[in-house]
Amino acid sequence: MKLLSSFFFGFFFSINLYAEYPVLKKTELRVLDIGNSYSVDATNLLSLIAKESKSDLSSMCLYRLSRGGASFKNWVDIYNDNDMTRTYTMKKVVGDLSANVRTGTGEEGNGQLFRDALTNEVWDIVIIHQVSNYAPYYSMWKEKSAAGYLDELISIIKKHQPNTKIGFLLVHSYWSEYSKNTEKSSFDRWQLIANSTRSFCEKYNVDFVIPYGTAIQNLRASSLNNEYDLTRDGTHCGYGLAQYTAACCYYEALLAPRSGISVLGNPARIDVSNKESKYPSINVTDDNAYIAQRAACLAIKDMYHCHNPEIGDTQMDLSVGVIYDGDINDSSGLLIYNLQGVRKDHYTKGLNIIRRNDGKNIKVIK
Repeated sequence: MKLLSSFFFGFFFSINLYAEYPVLKKTELRVLDIGNSYSVDATNLLSLIAKESKSDLSSMCLYRLSRGGASFKNWVDIYNDNDMTRTYTMKKVVGDLSANVRTGTGEEGNGQLFRDALTNEVWDIVIIHQVSNYAPYYSMWKEKSAAGYLDELISIIKKHQPNTKIGFLLVHSYWSEYSKNTEKSSFDRWQLIANSTRSFCEKYNVDFVIPYGTAIQNLRASSLNNEYDLTRDGTHCGYGLAQYTAACCYYEALLAPRSGISVLGNPARIDVSNKESKYPSINVTDDNAYIAQRAACLAIKDMYHCHNPEIGDTQMDLSVGVIYDGDINDSSGLLIYNLQGVRKDHYTKGLNIIRRNDGKNIKVIK
């Protein structure tokens, strides 16, 4: 067993790191994510994690507009009926609240679905991000080039949604050995993406970021990384653990502040053994889920620095826990609880909450 010592804020780990962002606490919350396959990576498992959290999402919704490989410029072109290369889709991702939009496919050269999404509903938050090949290079985002048109996209959004809050998705970086990774290092490329995100936020006064790319980089700093930097093709998040980590971060940023229920201790597990991928898929199990969840929470706490989620840091405590070597073989004198706060007579597989005789609490993964 691995032993995790920590402070303890209740059995449901309610950590509202974005509690100071008022829009997240609105009575009704409608969020639109405008992106590409990286948005899909970050939200593919979000509904499962939200369901397993038992969060009340009856008064919110998240919709996703996605088009493979879409940059800021591509979305401007879609809006103007000038994108002739690919279709795009509108999909509801999570939440019980409805939005006055059409879901489905927008055809090549037809931006009506996108325009309808911006005009037929009032969005509280609109999240954007740059396509992966330009994500590290903020200096190019305002150019009149394939890497640019950021101002034009924001102007389009604000034209139809003058009161919306702009959010941003801090995406993950390529595998170090991926042919298009010009930095030849997943860490160096992620650092450029993080710095570009910081520059964007400072310039446009954006204070809501979902830093799932930092969560992935945190996981890469742990023993759970693999030779492909947890990707499935050199660029996209690997099936299973990587997509799970990304979704945990999305959940912690957007949904946890509303529900008061952190992703820490979430019981969702994923079997991807049947997924076909160029590189290995990794099941989400009792042995690795908590580390992935911690990687996500550390990213929320500090999106511009990388932290190994297996190593304790007193300045990054988060009430998450500090992992160190050691076994507990004798449970006498200890009070043992599961994640629902039900007392048990013995350790159970997965995460256990232990109350010691001195009144302190620890988490134990069995």
